[in-house]
Amino acid sequence: MGREPFVASVDAALADESDVEVVGRSSIEGARSALAADAFDCVVSDATLPDGEGVAVVDALRETAPAIPFVLAPESGSEALAVRALRTDGVEYVPSTAEDRFEQVAARVAEILADRETGGDVQLRSFKHAVEQAGHSIYITDTDGTILYVNPAFEATTGYTAEQAIGRTPRILKSGEHGPAFYENLWETILAGDVWQSELVNHRADGSRYVVNQTIAPIVVDGRIERFVAVNADITDRIRREERLETLHDATRAWLEDDTTGGVAERACDQLAALFDAETVCICCHDDEGELVPAARSGPDAEGEAASLEACDCPVEAVEAAETRPIEEPDGQTGSELLLSAGDYGVARLTSPEPDAFDDTDLAIGRVFTANLEAVLESVENYRDLERQNERLDEFAGIVSHDLQNPLSVAMGFLDLLENRIGEDDDLERVRESLDHMDEIITDVLWLASEGDQVGELEPVSLERSAERSWSLVETGGATLAVDGELRFEADPEHVHRLLENLFANAVEHGGSDVTVRVGPLEDGSGFYVADDGPGVPPERHDSIFDVGHTTSDEGTGFGLAIVERIAEGHGWAVDVEESDAGGARFVVRT
Repeated sequence: MGREPFVASVDAALADESDVEVVGRSSIEGARSALAADAFDCVVSDATLPDGEGVAVVDALRETAPAIPFVLAPESGSEALAVRALRTDGVEYVPSTAEDRFEQVAARVAEILADRETGGDVQLRSFKHAVEQAGHSIYITDTDGTILYVNPAFEATTGYTAEQAIGRTPRILKSGEHGPAFYENLWETILAGDVWQSELVNHRADGSRYVVNQTIAPIVVDGRIERFVAVNADITDRIRREERLETLHDATRAWLEDDTTGGVAERACDQLAALFDAETVCICCHDDEGELVPAARSGPDAEGEAASLEACDCPVEAVEAAETRPIEEPDGQTGSELLLSAGDYGVARLTSPEPDAFDDTDLAIGRVFTANLEAVLESVENYRDLERQNERLDEFAGIVSHDLQNPLSVAMGFLDLLENRIGEDDDLERVRESLDHMDEIITDVLWLASEGDQVGELEPVSLERSAERSWSLVETGGATLAVDGELRFEADPEHVHRLLENLFANAVEHGGSDVTVRVGPLEDGSGFYVADDGPGVPPERHDSIFDVGHTTSDEGTGFGLAIVERIAEGHGWAVDVEESDAGGARFVVRT
């Protein structure tokens, strides 16, 4: 029963059975009519019909012929369909993946016909077929746990033959991984008539371990538990993949704990040994001359022997992201190596005495590993550069503070004495202006060197209150401040005050004492602006206006707007300049 090609294939498969007549129907309703009109020995069906699919086909036809045997042979099956079919009385199931699907259909039909003549048990034979062909390891025990039956998959998985396993208990598979409480729970569950399911670590006949997802169910006859059936799905590969992914994840976190290339290399070496079944692992890094030199090694005789690093055989030619090569072992046998490139930083070399020890999965994992490693090494190098830069900045700040501020203070003191002795004098006033300007420059330089983009604790900040306070601290002359609205945001309050002070001072410096400065939130609420009606900033200077030392005013220090940008960057904000509605400058800070 099925579409025309399916019926034709079944008919061809049964052509040698001279006493078998095949009647084809393409729908459930058509099959019902045929079953109601005549007596049939069995039904062979695809699982998908125009008016029904799956085991529903069986249920629908048994409303007309309750006891008729079925052979379900789907063109495209599923595990769920297979389980339902095998649990349905009188149904034979032929997997869609079987290469000889229609030959198996013919064999099942012949067995059904023979059973009808001899009174054989169709359900029992269907179960046996299912278990024998199952991909999972299955065994059946009595209520004491003695093994009564194992299927071929059990033999292939465990390494124990049926003769070695039958008559013994599943204790032959115990790995020692699970304690007494684990097995007590197992027996309590199945003796109560319930199904038990859990992941289990077993060991094979050769001692190697594997992991299964085990389901044990009681077989109940006349209300009594007579047997137990255990189905074991081997999930060793899945568990191994999960462990390797976890190792990759942990590796990156561990690398961040080191601040040296050598420390990262040593950690990476141990992690590669855990990820791959390699005899040795060696990591070589580029020295100052660009040569590959051993940095870390694991494997035989590696621990405690500095000379063992000399055993690393780093490739001198370019290595792709990941590649494998055969190598000759000392005993003359052929082994294999896996080479992983970390870009400009170096290469990792893994070896195994087994030929073709590393597969495509290893290559893929290796690429991910070294890509992360390269990123972390770059971060370590940048961090070290930053540390050196900070050390230079601290040194510079000390020089500015001691070697410049102290002489400046002395000069200001002598100027005060001269003014007291001479009185008001235009030349002395110009000297004071110059010294004050130097003091402003030193103050800004010290701030950039010591604080820069270092932001303190964030607090709720009011734009209106911050603007009014900052305005009161700036020499604004007759300039006017207008606050166009309120905005609240999280920030370092003192840094916000300094940012606004510098923007206000910049507006007054370039717009004059009668400039009007407006402050307010952006229309979309994403930040705020500081705008003025001064001369504005020419478009060609928009990209350079925040550069350190950039100024067009004799009174400016060239650091004010650079400080504004540093404060914004320290908060993770962006600051830009554009033309205001009044034709002046409009600084936009997006928080």
